[in-house]
Amino acid sequence: MALTIRLTRISPTHHRFEYVRADGTGESLDLVTREFLTHDLVHFAVETEAALRGSFYGLLDKIGGYAELSGEAQITEMVVGPMQTSVGPELDAAVVAARIAGFMRDMDLRPPRWLTGDFLEAVRERIRRLQGQWKATPFGETMELVFDPANNTSPEGRGRGPAKLGG
Repeated sequence: MALTIRLTRISPTHHRFEYVRADGTGESLDLVTREFLTHDLVHFAVETEAALRGSFYGLLDKIGGYAELSGEAQITEMVVGPMQTSVGPELDAAVVAARIAGFMRDMDLRPPRWLTGDFLEAVRERIRRLQGQWKATPFGETMELVFDPANNTSPEGRGRGPAKLGG
């Protein structure tokens, strides 16, 4: 199982999001960078650090297509959304984790065990590296990420999650 994610800088305002599954199938979408890039990078960081196989990228790999996303992906979305606004170090990671967990409990959901301050710090660090890689990607070029739970050997994975950074 390996999913390749390609983010291509089209212009100062848009990028192309493409995923390719191991069988060669996938999708490509042109997106508004300001609205989608951070969200997609946070998903990658959260799913990598938590070793999630049934969330956004894992489901794209297994079944492809956005319409089929559900289950674990819904819980992950509840973490990714708030993480977008708490990427920087100004908010204490343990406080952010507690707030997200409280929100889940208010909805009668059990927060995942991996939702801790340490986890959010690791996600922040991964996002920082991903954003740096994106900023270093020239227009017309592609930043490539590999989501591969079965073969995580890169320094980006460091045994904490299922993905590795390519590029």
